[in-house]
Amino acid sequence: MTQPVKRLHHLDAARALLLLLGLPFHVATKAIFESEPAATAFQTSLGIGAYASITHAFRMFAFFMLAGYFAAMMRERKGAGAWIAERMRRLGLPLLASLATLGLIQFQLQDSLLHKPSPHFLGLPVALDHLWFLFVLLGFCLTYIAIPLSRITPSPRLVKALQLQGLGGIALLFALAVWGLVRVATELLLPPIPDAPSETLLWQQFVFHSAGFTLGVLAWHGRLGEQLFALRNRSVLPAAALLLAIYIPLDPLIRPALGLEIYPSLGGMLVMRAIELPLAYLLSLALFRLLAALIRGPSRTITFFVDGALAIYLFHLVWAMLILPHARALPVAAELQWLLATAAVLVLSVASFLAVRSTSLTAMLFCGAPARPMALPASAAVQPVH
Repeated sequence: MTQPVKRLHHLDAARALLLLLGLPFHVATKAIFESEPAATAFQTSLGIGAYASITHAFRMFAFFMLAGYFAAMMRERKGAGAWIAERMRRLGLPLLASLATLGLIQFQLQDSLLHKPSPHFLGLPVALDHLWFLFVLLGFCLTYIAIPLSRITPSPRLVKALQLQGLGGIALLFALAVWGLVRVATELLLPPIPDAPSETLLWQQFVFHSAGFTLGVLAWHGRLGEQLFALRNRSVLPAAALLLAIYIPLDPLIRPALGLEIYPSLGGMLVMRAIELPLAYLLSLALFRLLAALIRGPSRTITFFVDGALAIYLFHLVWAMLILPHARALPVAAELQWLLATAAVLVLSVASFLAVRSTSLTAMLFCGAPARPMALPASAAVQPVH
């Protein structure tokens, strides 16, 4: 029997928030990088660029870190067989359903509305787009299930390092920097899969984001949840600010808004990749600490978005493609076009979630779980999605 673990309600909010932060990000990147003509007004907007750059620096790292933490928790509680079967249902079904429907629709809309054709996936007219995260997450779960639990016991030194204590904390940040350079090596030294940019993206993302998932797994096995996800360490914010000051001028997402060429030099790219993961870890810890201070108990609003985050995220790109041409035609500033488009995407994506959860079949296919009443007692626990 495992010891009861105090429920960290702010992590429910974090899991939903990290997916929802992707909506304005993808509205911006679809307009800038995947539309013809590109939305240069979006690209040169300091506000849009700052949002895209800062959230992109930590959003998926924090997501996979939480995914690793909850994966380890649920594997230990349910047993390996039951846990991996649940993962295949809650992640695999939405992935297959989305590829067979949303992926086909996005492929067509990319060409007909945004006028910049999408690459094929597995030779099929299917857009991978944001669905890569489900492939990668399933890959992490299958890799983790193959490792015996007896082999995953963080040492006291590693436990301290995860909390950025002493020289071990510096060593951890250095190890993350090295892993960021491994990403550069995989991109520059290993040839891409011929005529398969989507497939190439998958294994590159698997390598890069394995760092966050691994840290989440270690956090659970080190019983660090309450300490790490509300970490009181005065060095986190200054260190994050320092690295962010270096990172921002090198990030292609904001460089045009700063009057710079979109891509930095090779040296600049190496520096950016070296500080990317340490910065992501620091910003993730800062976000978790902030949410821990703000959220102390269960909330129906948080429960709603935890239940709906996956479906909302799956549907949002279809709505973004449909809305962007109209938003860009509005006679208002680029920032307002972006905000209006994001608001419309959120509303329509929430409506899509409510529609698919209205039947057991579509709820299973796009939410990964049967529909359940939205109003929960205050003491009810929200089941982890990832």
